Amino acid sequence: MRAAFYECDITPPLGGFLWGHYHRVFATDVQDRLYAKAVVVENEGTVSAIVCVDSCALPPQMHDAVTERITEYTGIPAENVCLTSNHTHWGAPISDGMDTGCLADASYRDVCFRLTADAVILAYMRLKDVKATYGTSVLEGVSFNRNYVLENGIAITWGKSPLAVDHMLAGIDPTVSVMTFYQGDQPIGAVVNFALHQCCCGNITAYTGDFSSILSKELKKKYGEDFVSLFVLGCCGDINHVNDDRVTKATPDSYREIGRRLAEKTEEAMASAKPVDEGVQVVKEKLRVETRQAETEETNRRVAELLDVSMMRLRNLVYYQATNTDTYKDLWVQAFKIGNVCIYALPGEVFVNHGLRLKKESPYGNCFVIENCNSYCGYIPTEEAFGENCQLYETSLCYHSCLVPEAGSRLVEKALELAKKL
Repeated sequence: MRAAFYECDITPPLGGFLWGHYHRVFATDVQDRLYAKAVVVENEGTVSAIVCVDSCALPPQMHDAVTERITEYTGIPAENVCLTSNHTHWGAPISDGMDTGCLADASYRDVCFRLTADAVILAYMRLKDVKATYGTSVLEGVSFNRNYVLENGIAITWGKSPLAVDHMLAGIDPTVSVMTFYQGDQPIGAVVNFALHQCCCGNITAYTGDFSSILSKELKKKYGEDFVSLFVLGCCGDINHVNDDRVTKATPDSYREIGRRLAEKTEEAMASAKPVDEGVQVVKEKLRVETRQAETEETNRRVAELLDVSMMRLRNLVYYQATNTDTYKDLWVQAFKIGNVCIYALPGEVFVNHGLRLKKESPYGNCFVIENCNSYCGYIPTEEAFGENCQLYETSLCYHSCLVPEAGSRLVEKALELAKKL
């Protein structure tokens, strides 16, 4: 088996729009440089690649633009490439449109697309014989489910309420999964998977990859500047680093502490890891998922409700109603098998219980589940989150939450179907 890593610096000019905030924020500084990081793995002529971008989400045109350039230079087919973002809320300004409320830096975006492809191309050019290991550890105390049930039985998302919290609506996934590649005894890079929203930097207005930037710096200190840590986000559509914003606030130092703790747990997983068998297989297919449509009467009712609740949610609903013409979305679902490790790649911001179910029902005991892959489709809640007593932000109809309630279950079932083909 052969493999290689490469990281391309994609830090934008100042002034870029920082997607992922409740108001328009533009970059005035660089806290940590942004990257597109890739790993390419080859065995007996089959080549697969994962490339992760320091950005909140992927614009619709990015998948084809990046994979076409990769295929042109390397011959790696698009179905063997996974394109993902680590969902930093202070990342590359590459998405725009009235339906998203985002502003891209158009001239920078095209360069970013090419550099993202180049991370794969340059890794491919450096393939060398490797051995791989897979290990896990547990990181607790930094991730919390942001949806909870109040004492009156109503479920809400991470917000102020005069009522006491009765219990959390769901749990978390504390597992840190790490696949490390070695040339001889020297580790050259690792794929790190953990489920926690990358929005841990407080009220800064600067580019940063969030805690994954600190993870990278800490691991480079130990393994050398050429060591590449490819952080891929676990299912965390409902997971934040604070458990109640009435009590706990993020600070600009929060992400540094989380990054350092994640680095410690990554090293712990590496130390106890077991060898990975050789072999590379990939399957990638589209799944058609219907969108939710609001009738005029329903829209008027929601507008009246939101006028008293949230101008941000009202804005999102108006954008969606003004721009949505699709009754369905065709979404990529992907499964890799590297030796005895399976990697599942899902689109959108997936609720943690979907990821836990996929791990539990996977025919492979060693596995990653990565969200925000290949296309963006907003939140993918569980069906329970659409219940009568649930008033969750992630189910409020808008561009960022427009799929039918059963979408998540169907994506998990599709991923399990693909795994059986490997």
